[in-house]
Amino acid sequence: MPTISQLPVTQTVVAADSVPISQGGSVHAVSVGALLASTQPAIIVQTGALLGRVSLGAGGPEAIAVGAGLALNQSTLQATPFDYGTLPTASVLPTTASVVVTNGGTDSHLLGLTTLRGLFSAGNNVTINGGGTISASGGTVASNFSIGTLATATVASAADLLPISQSGTTGAITYANLINGQTIDHAQPAAAASDGDTFWVAQGSNTMLSQTFSAIWPWILGKLVTAKTPVVELAANTTLDGTVHNARVLICSQPVTLTPVSANMGNGFQCEIVNLSSGTVSFTGSIVTSSGASSLAPGQAATLRCLTYSAGTVLYAFIGGGGAAPSVPGQVTGLTSSGQTTSSITLTWNAPTTGATPTGYLVQFRPTGTSVWSVVTQSLTSPGCSVTALTSNTSYDFCVFATNGAGSGVGSSIFTIATTAINSTPGIVTGLMAGTITSASVQLTWQAPSSGAAPTSYTVQYRVTGATSWTGAVTGVSVTAATVSGLSSRTSYDFSVFGTNTAGSGPTSLVMTASTAAPAGAVSSIVWNVAPFGSYTHGSGVIGVNVHVSPSSAAVQFGFSTSATVQPSSWTAGGNVNTDLWGAYVPTPPTAGTWYAWAAGTDGSAPTVYSSPFTVT
Repeated sequence: MPTISQLPVTQTVVAADSVPISQGGSVHAVSVGALLASTQPAIIVQTGALLGRVSLGAGGPEAIAVGAGLALNQSTLQATPFDYGTLPTASVLPTTASVVVTNGGTDSHLLGLTTLRGLFSAGNNVTINGGGTISASGGTVASNFSIGTLATATVASAADLLPISQSGTTGAITYANLINGQTIDHAQPAAAASDGDTFWVAQGSNTMLSQTFSAIWPWILGKLVTAKTPVVELAANTTLDGTVHNARVLICSQPVTLTPVSANMGNGFQCEIVNLSSGTVSFTGSIVTSSGASSLAPGQAATLRCLTYSAGTVLYAFIGGGGAAPSVPGQVTGLTSSGQTTSSITLTWNAPTTGATPTGYLVQFRPTGTSVWSVVTQSLTSPGCSVTALTSNTSYDFCVFATNGAGSGVGSSIFTIATTAINSTPGIVTGLMAGTITSASVQLTWQAPSSGAAPTSYTVQYRVTGATSWTGAVTGVSVTAATVSGLSSRTSYDFSVFGTNTAGSGPTSLVMTASTAAPAGAVSSIVWNVAPFGSYTHGSGVIGVNVHVSPSSAAVQFGFSTSATVQPSSWTAGGNVNTDLWGAYVPTPPTAGTWYAWAAGTDGSAPTVYSSPFTVT
């Protein structure tokens, strides 16, 4: 018979399942539901709950919850610490309320709010009302507070506090910070300094005392006798500067090159330079020396100054004696100019043939008649240079020195030359008119321009009337008249003149037109057809005239004279109108008076005067 342990295990049990049961010694089967029907059902309660009976009537045990401050631990009922967080929040605090207080965290008591408020009392100018509000009383400090009521302090220490208002907010500042915050910007501007002026000093302690300017002079004078000039050693090439080298003795322990720059040194700069090296100490740049040399031999010394005066700024070095005898170049010769402009002059010269070999040249110049020399700042290693930035139309003196490490030689002879003037081009030529005309030439006269610069020459250009470009010219005319020859007979030509100078050419004159005459031939007779009559204004306009000529092909010319027996001094060439009629427009005489009209062949044949004169007013 199997044992219980050998039976299979069921996973679930329901009321219909059967289990064996013994009744009166006999084994029977009974369902689980029937078996448990007469037994007490299982009671399941949550942890922390008790079993009890709180309901009326029939029923079994009921769960009883454990209240605040208690906990059920296993079968033991315990008190728990009070959780104030579980209490409701009060929005107001009435005077009848109480608060919980503890003594060392163990004993708890209730304390009435009125009793709690009684523990506090208001001080001076402070009140506490019944609602617990704390307020200041007694008005503002300005109306109730007097600084005179305070105790008087005789000494102020660094940590003492003083009231201060910053941007409307009242604060406190220590006495040390207040004093340190004082700057000279807070002081009012002072007048010119005088011996009676005073300033702060501290003598033997930090106590501030008053001192006058006049009182410190004896002290300063006493210190001057012991003052020493600072000494600076120079062992490399150096550009002199006012902040480093002014009022100092410069000891050159090596053969160095010194470059004085006036912009760095400033007016009034002064220093002593001593050459204690075994070689030459050289100066570069624009510098004037008392010896003419631009260097110091071993053992020599110089006093260098930067001076600004009415003629400009000069760097001057007084070179004392001593040292090894220098070997300088000889005198420059042959100083001359190879060209000049309005602002520059180009110089040439010959190297010295005596003395030591030069390594460079020093060029000095000045406006003629002045005494102050300027130095060309270019680095010149061979003869010749261009001196620029000069004034136009100004005479200058030039002198050139050859230089080397030992100094400068004797200057060349002074050479004087002027820059050229600044010219503008000539203005327009006026009054162009024709004079004597032949079959192959036209004589022209004109007036010099009244504006612009004066011309040095004139150019006459001409062309056949109707042409668009000028086909011929007469150049290099130095007077205001010229004859254009080589023209074709009986041909109309246009003429124009312009002036020229070193600045260029001016504008051309108005075009004047004239016709050449017919081929030369003697005139046998002239009969006046239209002659001047009435009155004319002198120098104004022209007068038209014409004559009948025989033979008809012979050219004639016209003119005016103040005499009926003396021919005109100038003529105007006539033109053939038709057949034997020849005419011209002759300029009105330039002066008032009685005038006569004349006509003659261009070769001077058959001069004929019109018998009736005309008046010029």
